[in-house]
Amino acid sequence: MKKIHILHISEFGGHSKAAQNLKEALFYKSTNIDVFTHNSLGYLYPRGEKVLDFFYTITIKHFPNIWRKAYDRDKVIKTLTPTRSLINRLSFKKLGKLITLYNPDCFVATQAFPCGLVGDFKREKGLETPLVAVVTDYHPHRFWVHSYVDKYVVACQQARDSLIAEGVEPKKIKVLGIPISVKFLTTYPKEQISKELGFANDLSSVLIMGGGLGIGPIETIAKKLDSLEHNFQIIVVCGRNKKLYDWFVKKKKKFKKPIFVFSYIDQIYKIMDFSDMIITKAGGITISEALAKGMCIIVTNPIPGQEDRNVEYLLKKQAVIQADKATKIGEVVDALLRDKKKMYSLRERAKDNSFIDSSLRIVDLIFELIS
Repeated sequence: MKKIHILHISEFGGHSKAAQNLKEALFYKSTNIDVFTHNSLGYLYPRGEKVLDFFYTITIKHFPNIWRKAYDRDKVIKTLTPTRSLINRLSFKKLGKLITLYNPDCFVATQAFPCGLVGDFKREKGLETPLVAVVTDYHPHRFWVHSYVDKYVVACQQARDSLIAEGVEPKKIKVLGIPISVKFLTTYPKEQISKELGFANDLSSVLIMGGGLGIGPIETIAKKLDSLEHNFQIIVVCGRNKKLYDWFVKKKKKFKKPIFVFSYIDQIYKIMDFSDMIITKAGGITISEALAKGMCIIVTNPIPGQEDRNVEYLLKKQAVIQADKATKIGEVVDALLRDKKKMYSLRERAKDNSFIDSSLRIVDLIFELIS
């Protein structure tokens, strides 16, 4: 029985979700395997992870320009590389115990830290277990680059070109998409979804999301949409932001339009099937899911750095519209609801830039490596 070890960071967020999606796809393809997923940062440095999560959240919420200036900059990469190498060496003992315990036939990393850690371990200890790096945004930052990665999975040709420019061998890089759940392969009728979740089947729907953490001016966006003349319903997914969820529950009766509010929900694939458009920040997983469902996508308030680059790429492909001010979002939604041809065009561009079977493609690559 083959053993696959998937490494990510954080218990929540895109990297963790990508790991879960790959695990699901591996079992979808074969039951004769063992799959282990580990939050590598939490395992190696549990206290450090909490501190880093806290400062990262504070920075992107309140000091986004600091993160934007630091993200993937030459000076920052050069300064942090020795520290990163030292941290990796200090982690070898614990990683070695993990390898001895599970004896994996393949490593899969959905975040750059565990990718570099396993890469350094392979180089220093002579480990020959293949390592697959699965990049979960549309542009890989340079901490992904490591000579001991056996295969890279990227979302688009531009990401492939970027890695080649950094010295990665072209034959190592596969354009297979960002891993989304195999549940997105199935399309559900609107009538069925409206009965299950209580939506109005005769109204258009606008979905608002802020990623797993429920980040962004979601309350302001919802209020702006509520002031539009068009008759439609609003669907809000708050993620793990309890404060945001509680606010909507408290204010729900003040909205003129029908509004449906969810916290974290595992049926996003159904809600996306039902909705006509989505307003969201530009996380790699959420955007890939929306593209796969052929949604009309409005991106707003992307996290500086990685999400900025996601937006930049998808704007070039004319697969999304960007609107970072609530007043502008209202204008964009109003215009789209009046222009069905534009909505149709955006939906088609979304499908053209999607990999609905991305996780299955990546699983095939993994099986090819370990066969």
